[in-house]
Amino acid sequence: MTKKALSLTEFIDLPEETQFETLYQHAVYVGKRKKAQQQVVLFQLHGFYVEVYYKLYRKEIDHIITSNSTDILQPYLEQINIIELKNKKTGEKDM
Repeated sequence: MTKKALSLTEFIDLPEETQFETLYQHAVYVGKRKKAQQQVVLFQLHGFYVEVYYKLYRKEIDHIITSNSTDILQPYLEQINIIELKNKKTGEKDM
């Protein structure tokens, strides 16, 4: 039996604890960054994005931000190594 993908609205309607369980079990890690004194981690889940803001380094969650827009990726783009991605796709090694 295949599991139905959650929509952004369905995800938002979940209880907070279930949201985090769903992220940690099914989402794809995109990147992390620091904003002021908070650690922020971005996940992609079923075609939408979730940023998790932590009060303490990945121990206490302050809040989340969700988005269908790829604009949320902007602060993470410089973390992506395009050459490494290209080489993985073609099977080449770094030069």
